[in-house]
Order: sequence, then structure tokens, then C-alpha cells
Amino acid sequence: MGLDINILSVPRAVATNPTDAYIGSRYDAKPKWKQVTYERSDWGLHSVLYVLYRKRGGVQKEFNNVTVRLYKRDLRLLDAHLTAPILEHMKKGRVVYAESSF
Repeated sequence: MGLDINILSVPRAVATNPTDAYIGSRYDAKPKWKQVTYERSDWGLHSVLYVLYRKRGGVQKEFNNVTVRLYKRDLRLLDAHLTAPILEHMKKGRVVYAESSF
């Protein structure tokens, strides 16, 4: 098993918390989320997301199987290949979350 990072977007009405938001499951009959991008084994990105998670009040000791909301101001911290698809979803009025699992 390795590190998987999913960046997902949800309708604004579903978005509730800056951290630990329940955004639905892939097993839901009609999932409300859309996958923005997927990264594998990017521990640098994982570290950036963990810092954002802790700054936003996340309580888990590890950034594992939890979510953190991404804002436009956070895009400067991410690699360029991630920012374009994230911004595209944000422009449509969707809220973007990142979740990591290892």
C-alpha cells in the first residue's frame, strides 16, 4: 500500500467544514463529489496538505483518511500541474477538498 491523494470538488451546499468534512463516499448511490485530480506517492504534497489541515483546526495527529478544504490562496503552495484543474472547479462555484490515505 502507498500514499494516495485525492482532490475532489463538491457543490457549495455540501461543503461545511475547513477540515474533516464528510463529502460522501464513492459507494453512495449518487455521489455529489467529482474527482479533480489524483496523486500517488507525493509525500511533499502530503506534507503541505497536513500543514494546512493543522492550521485550519484539524485534530488528527496524522493527515490520513481526513479532508482539508483548499482555498484560492492555497494554490500558490501547490505545483502548477495541480492548480489549473483545481481553479477550474472553483470557478464553477464548487468547493475543493483534499484527502490523503496511506
